[in-house]
Amino acid sequence: MSTEAVGIPIRSPTPIAERMRSYRRRRRRGLRCVRLQVGRGELDGLVAKGYLAPGDRQDVEAIAVAIDDLIFDWLGGV
Repeated sequence: MSTEAVGIPIRSPTPIAERMRSYRRRRRRGLRCVRLQVGRGELDGLVAKGYLAPGDRQDVEAIAVAIDDLIFDWLGGV
C-alpha cells in the first residue's frame, strides 16, 4: 500500500505566508527591516562614495545593498 497522496494538488504558499516566513527568519537572525526615503542627494552621495554604481540608481536591491555596506563601514564592521 502506497503512502503517496494521489490527486491532491500542492498549493504554493500565499504571498502573506511568504512575508511572515521572511519576517520570522529575519527576527531569528536578529535583523530588522526599516523603510527609508532616499532622495536624489542621497543617491548622489552613495555614487560619489563608491557604494552605488551610477547605473543602479533605479535598482531598489542595489540601493539597499549600498546602504547596508555604508552602515557597515560607518559602524566599523561591528
